[in-house]
Amino acid sequence: MVDRKKPAHGFSDWAWQRATAITMVIYSLLLVMRYLVDGPSAGFEGWHDWFLPLWFRAVTLLFLWALIYHAWLGVREILMDYVHHIGIRAKLQSLFGLVLVGDAVWAGYIVWSLAS
Repeated sequence: MVDRKKPAHGFSDWAWQRATAITMVIYSLLLVMRYLVDGPSAGFEGWHDWFLPLWFRAVTLLFLWALIYHAWLGVREILMDYVHHIGIRAKLQSLFGLVLVGDAVWAGYIVWSLAS
């Protein structure tokens, strides 16, 4: 019997997928507008200085984490749809989860190390 009082798991995933996509679109538009208004000078130093403001590093990190969570939701759905053996699916989800957590930590390290 289906319990109608609990929220559907699929709708939550759908809503998070859309929320992360909207976050990525907003960041992309912000990036293009900032580039057109105040593009970085050529070379590493120019790009480094362009990414230096705290607000820009924060929204860049938010974008990267939204991208990683978006990828996690997509990979998990694909594995749930196409890998029917529960043990193999659990191992693959764990592997992808660890890789994406590593990517999130790495992204944080890269973005925040720009200040030094």
